[in-house]
Amino acid sequence: MARSGAVLLFATCWAVLDASPAAAVEDEGTGICPQAPPGTQAFADDVTAWVKWGVLALIVISAVVSLGSILVGRIFSHPHASRYGAMGVAVVVMVAITYTVILVILDSITGSGCT
Repeated sequence: MARSGAVLLFATCWAVLDASPAAAVEDEGTGICPQAPPGTQAFADDVTAWVKWGVLALIVISAVVSLGSILVGRIFSHPHASRYGAMGVAVVVMVAITYTVILVILDSITGSGCT
C-alpha cells in the first residue's frame, strides 16, 4: 500500500515538473501579465528580499546547530544528540530544497512578464 502511494506521488510530481510553465501561464488571446499595483512594487520587493534573507539565515543557523549537535554527541558519547543532529541535517536539506523550489515557483508566477 505504501509503495503504491509513493509511486503515485512520484508520478504526480513528475507530471507537474514535466509540464512547461510558459504553456500553463501563457494565454494566446489576451497576453495579460501579472503585475503589481502602482506604487507597491518597491514595498513588495523589500518584503520579498527580507523574507528570502531571513529564511536563508534560518537555514544556515539550523545547519550549524545540527552539525554542532552531531559533534557534541560524538565527543560526549551521547547518541541521542547525534541522532537528533543527523535528523536536523536531513530536515535542513529538505527545507533548503523546498526553499529553492518555492523561489522558482514564485519567479515563474511573477517572472518577467509576457512576451
